[in-house]
Amino acid sequence: MPSPPAAALRCLQARYIMNIALLISLLVCHYLADFCLTLPVMIRAKADGRTLWPILLHAGAHAVLMGGCLALWGTGYQLLTALVATELGSHFAIDVAKGRLTHRFGVLADQQQRAYWMVYGLDQLLHVLVVVLIWQAATR
Repeated sequence: MPSPPAAALRCLQARYIMNIALLISLLVCHYLADFCLTLPVMIRAKADGRTLWPILLHAGAHAVLMGGCLALWGTGYQLLTALVATELGSHFAIDVAKGRLTHRFGVLADQQQRAYWMVYGLDQLLHVLVVVLIWQAATR
């Protein structure tokens, strides 16, 4: 029989591995919703940030995938609701803001320009930071 400190260490290691598995799962959800499940109508709407319902649908895909992942993790209903709402609202706001900036400043729409990639990277950074915050809230 292992000593109490060794058993406690194994328990902490298992929890750490499960927490990292959840983070990876949430990042995969982000990838799937952002790159695999995005429809042409969503891409067009995100380009200028003006037609809101396709962007909301896109943000909804993120919220549903992440909500499903968090539900499988065993996140309680109240926290799950708050985290899904956070993902939905933040993803929608970030994409609308990026679209409107891109529409206003044409250089941001040109993939040949450095500015395009800086804004694209900032967009993804903000989304990933939200994913990390959601992960932190779910694993407390």
